[in-house]
Amino acid sequence: MRITDIRTRVLEWTGPVAPVPPRFCTTAADGFDRPEESATAAGGVRDFGFLGWLVVEVETDAGVVGLGNAAQAPHLAKAAIDRHLRPLLIGARADDITRAWERMYRQTLPFGRKGVVMAAISAIDLALWDALGKAVGKPVFRLLGGRTRKRIDVYASRLYARPLDALAAEAERYRAEGFRAMKLRFGWGPRDGAEGMRRNLALVAAVREAAGEDIDVMADCFMGWTLEYARRMLPRLAPYNLRWLEEPLPADEIAGYAELRAMNLVPIAGGEHESQVRQLIA
Repeated sequence: MRITDIRTRVLEWTGPVAPVPPRFCTTAADGFDRPEESATAAGGVRDFGFLGWLVVEVETDAGVVGLGNAAQAPHLAKAAIDRHLRPLLIGARADDITRAWERMYRQTLPFGRKGVVMAAISAIDLALWDALGKAVGKPVFRLLGGRTRKRIDVYASRLYARPLDALAAEAERYRAEGFRAMKLRFGWGPRDGAEGMRRNLALVAAVREAAGEDIDVMADCFMGWTLEYARRMLPRLAPYNLRWLEEPLPADEIAGYAELRAMNLVPIAGGEHESQVRQLIA
């Protein structure tokens, strides 16, 4: 089974979009821009609107078409595939998935390794696995080793910064719906000083009180803190018994993550935006 074509298209919402409230969620831009500046940046991540989505179709000579996708910067990922990755794989075996990945990765080392190019490689990788699963008549999770458990725990992942009574009501609703875990976001970052810290802690306190002690509560910084700010926040967060604190630092600050973990106050989660996870494992 060989690859005969790789097609890309971006599906994009062009209708009205609700404005994002101020202090909705911290992002990595908050370490540089003031929140009110970055909130209005056209096309910026602060709008939290995945309004475009890249769909990748890998066609094979066996008549099987595998589907993949990418959400981050879909137009740039499309260009990376069309101009750089597609020519590498036409005619290659579709079931040599590791070989295809290594070829794409190594051929883009001078300008890839992270970000958009890795998202583009991932979209093709997903499509190749989908094609293989269709060719052998098995779901991909079977090809990857099969099921390891009957049930998977899930958590409610929203709870963006908002007035405390509304935030508490949202947390109470998730608990009533049967969620055993929930994750909130912070609205203030390093540039907001001590007052911002107090407001962030008030968000955590409101969710913890509404959820109760038997519900896991997590908090997501979305890379919006600095190491110094995180050092100051961790002792203040420790009494709330968080399941984890997610991405307090930009993904590249691996030494900083190690330092926060060594403080042993709040479990630290990261890696979502680090393309080379092997560095974190090491």
